[in-house]
Amino acid sequence: MFFATIRRMLFVILAGGMMYACQMYGTAYGGSNGGGGGGTVKGSGYDGTNMAGIAVSGFAFSPSSVTFPASKNVTVTWTNYDGVTHTVTSDMGSPLVFDSGNVASNGTFSLAVPTSTAPGTYAYHCSIHTSMHGSITVN
Repeated sequence: MFFATIRRMLFVILAGGMMYACQMYGTAYGGSNGGGGGGTVKGSGYDGTNMAGIAVSGFAFSPSSVTFPASKNVTVTWTNYDGVTHTVTSDMGSPLVFDSGNVASNGTFSLAVPTSTAPGTYAYHCSIHTSMHGSITVN
């Protein structure tokens, strides 16, 4: 009886963990709530059109760098899949200056990068979690 109860408890814990992982990471990396298919790009990088998506997950930007041509107006959207607040803040001295303010869990921040943006690499970070870094490259 005791071992059957322990076995059931472990099953419930493992099943709950798997559901949590699918919820947190499945959508960030191409799951049923967006990903690379369909209309919106969430965390899959540049899609070749006018959109780029970056997931904020596991205290990291994914992909950490996105590159697109200067000949296109591109909107970059960050989606926060973590359970904590993050920011998307351009590094000091960057000619492409932006600051999302606080982006809550499941929130988004979008930045329209016009064709008038000079080619180059524009670094950014999370001002709350300073180990988080990423970049946008316009070429």
